[in-house]
Amino acid sequence: MLKKKEKDVLLKLVENGRKTDKQIAKELNTTQPTVTRIRQKLERENYILKYYASPAFKKIGMNIIVITIMQWTDYSKAEELKNFIKDIKANNNVICFARGNGLSGRTAFFVSAHKDMKSYEDFVVDIKSRWSKYIREIDQFISSIENVFKPFDHSGVASMALKEE
Repeated sequence: MLKKKEKDVLLKLVENGRKTDKQIAKELNTTQPTVTRIRQKLERENYILKYYASPAFKKIGMNIIVITIMQWTDYSKAEELKNFIKDIKANNNVICFARGNGLSGRTAFFVSAHKDMKSYEDFVVDIKSRWSKYIREIDQFISSIENVFKPFDHSGVASMALKEE
């Protein structure tokens, strides 16, 4: 469980990961070395997984976003499932991947972004050609980036969770 000062530092970093320790210290009325120690602890204990810029997909040429929902055929094929997960996690088009249950027995979903329909089709053909014997059902929801009305942003839900504790 995080202490109040640790939560406060994490919240400031969630709101704006580019803030310096000095800026955060000033906002929290504490010292820069204290903030630095807390930030390093948060990184070491994996409260902070990564710092990254969130680009405007359209401006960098990513025009299609896809939600793929699938059903794995046989969980006794543990090695194959492990390799599939490793493959999907390593795929640079994949933004998010999770296992779970729902939607008529589907057991996993992933969100991916693509330049155009051709690159998306190549992506799907690659997955199906290598993994189709382990996937019972696969469905996609495809949208142009222009129809994404709220981009992927975890900061709101993270801020809410940190403020509720």
